[in-house]
Amino acid sequence: MTSQPTLMASLDLQDVAHQLVQQFMDELQEMLDDLISGTLSAQQANVLSKIVSFFDNEMKQHHVEEERHIFPVLLSKDNELLREKVRMLKADHDELRKGWSDLKRAIEQMAASPAADGKTLRACFERYSECFARHLVLEESVQYSPEAKLLFKSWDS
Repeated sequence: MTSQPTLMASLDLQDVAHQLVQQFMDELQEMLDDLISGTLSAQQANVLSKIVSFFDNEMKQHHVEEERHIFPVLLSKDNELLREKVRMLKADHDELRKGWSDLKRAIEQMAASPAADGKTLRACFERYSECFARHLVLEESVQYSPEAKLLFKSWDS
């Protein structure tokens, strides 16, 4: 029997996580030029620190909980299309972990050497952003499937 997840027991929390991803990716994109030029304000540096912390911690935990609590239940359903989507989501998680590692390293390198060539940072950001956008669309198609709705409903009871 799958235990009730502590952080993801409802679709509302999934939605909040997705909204934060989009908000933080937008904020990061807005500050790329300043990061590259070495002109981040103290406020921007604070926001950047919060963004890094979010992807290092909350998103990591979000994916772990999906993989431990949600994916196994959905993979057990008699719906091959759903199972294939869940397998794709798991593969996305692996790609997102790698992409975040690359992007974080590029952010740290740029912060340490401002005014350096920003091509690597921009490329890492684009790859990560595109992967997350694709992932969110797929995840929401699974999240709102009849099987997932029943799963979340049973956890909320």
